[in-house]
Amino acid sequence: MSLSTGVAPVLSEVDELLDSLVSSRAAAGRAFAAEMFFFARVADLVRRREAERAARGGREGAVVDASQLAMRELFAELAAGLRLSEWQVARKVSQASTLTGSFYETLCDASGGEFSGEHAILIAEAGVQIADEGVRCQFEAVARDMAREMTPAQLKAALSGLVVRLDPEGTQQRVREAVARRKVSVREVEPGLARITADVPTAEGVGVVARLREAATVLFAQNQAEKTEHDAGTAATQSGADAESGAAGPAAARPAGTGDADIVAADAETERAAAGTGTGAGSERAAGSEAAGGNAGNVGNAEAGADSGGAEAPVFDGRSVAQIMADMFCDLLLAAPFTGHGADDQARDALSAIRPEVQVTIPAEVITGARVGGAVVDGFGPIDDDTARRLAGGCAMWSRVFTDPVTGVPVCVDRYRPSKKQKRFLQARDRQCRFPGCRRRAQKCDIDHTIPHAAGGPTCLCNLEHFCKRHHTVKHDTAWEVEQLSGGVLIFTSPTKRTYVTRPPGTVRFEIAALIDPDPHDRHTIAAQYANDPAPF
Repeated sequence: MSLSTGVAPVLSEVDELLDSLVSSRAAAGRAFAAEMFFFARVADLVRRREAERAARGGREGAVVDASQLAMRELFAELAAGLRLSEWQVARKVSQASTLTGSFYETLCDASGGEFSGEHAILIAEAGVQIADEGVRCQFEAVARDMAREMTPAQLKAALSGLVVRLDPEGTQQRVREAVARRKVSVREVEPGLARITADVPTAEGVGVVARLREAATVLFAQNQAEKTEHDAGTAATQSGADAESGAAGPAAARPAGTGDADIVAADAETERAAAGTGTGAGSERAAGSEAAGGNAGNVGNAEAGADSGGAEAPVFDGRSVAQIMADMFCDLLLAAPFTGHGADDQARDALSAIRPEVQVTIPAEVITGARVGGAVVDGFGPIDDDTARRLAGGCAMWSRVFTDPVTGVPVCVDRYRPSKKQKRFLQARDRQCRFPGCRRRAQKCDIDHTIPHAAGGPTCLCNLEHFCKRHHTVKHDTAWEVEQLSGGVLIFTSPTKRTYVTRPPGTVRFEIAALIDPDPHDRHTIAAQYANDPAPF
């Protein structure tokens, strides 16, 4: 196709470009059809592979047992070679089987460039639900005509209505089956933002969004009204200050012998000072407040913060309706009780007491403010530093991850708080506060890290001991020092550098003589060594 002479060069070039794009789309349609025929062969290959696996094991009748393995084996091979997931391969195999089997004419139209492969897939996925072959043929004929005139989005909505009209009984059954597949899932859509997908019954889903939108709209209107009221009050106060400054300021401030030109200049300067305009607005506003008795200065301070000790400006809720909807959605799901579920009040209370657990990895430098960025929700993506610090501050359980400084690969993981098993062992081992001379029961003591956790001390049995609150404070906030040896033995060093040793109360102390074989016919070397050693008492 070519345009007549006299057409603008840009339009002529657009015409050529469109011809090229149409040809390219036709080539893409042929490639799509070829790909579908290739994927259609996979189902047959899976069946043949099933038979091979069964025959190799001597179990010709055990094809069902081998079918999943054969399918996984081939799908994994295709996924690796095509850089696709196995789920994507399975979906393409299903689409190819449907198109080459039940919607062959649709596939031919896509191959000929009548419409895109996306159109063809939409037709196949909508029509395959129709069980009656005659009705399905009617559906395909109408759907092919619609696809030649519609975008994929338009076609998807039109096909849904077409299926309902042609197969109303089947639609009712499919609706019931779809409701049974309701679920909720979450995935990351971009750094810092996750998308919760809730597949719920249509009426409930529409109602949920309508309620959120109504509540968010009401709150948004309240926020806007509050801000408008504050702005009106501020403007009224400012206007009164300007009027007072204009009535008393120039006359009172005019010195003897001032000319008319000087008066006009002084008035203009006063007006600028009261309004806070022009260069040096801060100093002019202060000068205006002095001329008007301080009223204008107070208004200026309320707007600017607390530059001169005045009241800080109020902070208004500036969220949009969409943002409020999202925040309300999270608040309801994270904090609202499950009053509509559970057999009795006790069961409902137990459900409502459940709190979410989110695993977040936060570099230590982010918590201290020495580094920007790096906090992530494991398995999803990054979060902002303020959120990371807020979560860290309210977290009841921390796990510390040590990473290789070169590769960044984790090499060790431990947490600040001991596990239940560690607590039970330490209570059995220590029985009481381990500070010299203290006998307070371990159940009433704190579990302390010998080497502080913040200094790199691990949360392991070789670095934990019990201290009562009094001696816990002494250990951390005075010149007392402690070292832990194997077996829970603690060596204390006092401020005067004297050392004291405490052992777990249950420690059994063996004497050297107890290790000597009592049989006199086979004297131990240690026994010979101490045979003539005089008693120490």
